[in-house]
Amino acid sequence: MVSQTFRNSSYSTSSASSDDSSPPSSPSKRTSLSDVASLFVKMRHLKERSRAHHIVSTSGDRPQTHAALQGAGTTAEQIDMELNDVYNCSGAVDTPKLLRASRAKLMQQAKYLNGNVLLDEHGVSWHCTIRGPKNQREREGKYRVHIRYAASASRSSRPDPQRPVALDQARCVPGLMTVLPSRA
Repeated sequence: MVSQTFRNSSYSTSSASSDDSSPPSSPSKRTSLSDVASLFVKMRHLKERSRAHHIVSTSGDRPQTHAALQGAGTTAEQIDMELNDVYNCSGAVDTPKLLRASRAKLMQQAKYLNGNVLLDEHGVSWHCTIRGPKNQREREGKYRVHIRYAASASRSSRPDPQRPVALDQARCVPGLMTVLPSRA
């Protein structure tokens, strides 16, 4: 008997709410063009503020090749290659070590293509962006490092120097670097 009364009362409540089947009222204020424009301005300021935590370094504007590989001894056939690497580091960033690791990966790909040297003949050889912690008080911060390395694989009778060009241009974060495993 109690359950039947409960059903009747719940049925009557639901039937009362079914009479009010109009959609919810929409806000009366409409978005104007000036509101949208101010939103884009705010987004641009946030983007500029977030880039303040970035450290950017590059090998330069001109293409570069190691002095030992210039001139005779290299084949005219070249295969353009590009590598994009992301490293997660803690504590500091040693950019030359990360550039060497990226270049070694690119050299491994060149060996698969029957190349034994890397000639940096097109565009910027390497570009590195370090995204630091947004909280400057955090000394042991986590950094995300994006490295773009572009080179051409070729064959040469001379040995490859095994180091990136323009390492003096690399900017670092001082301290002890720990490379964290990337999330797969």
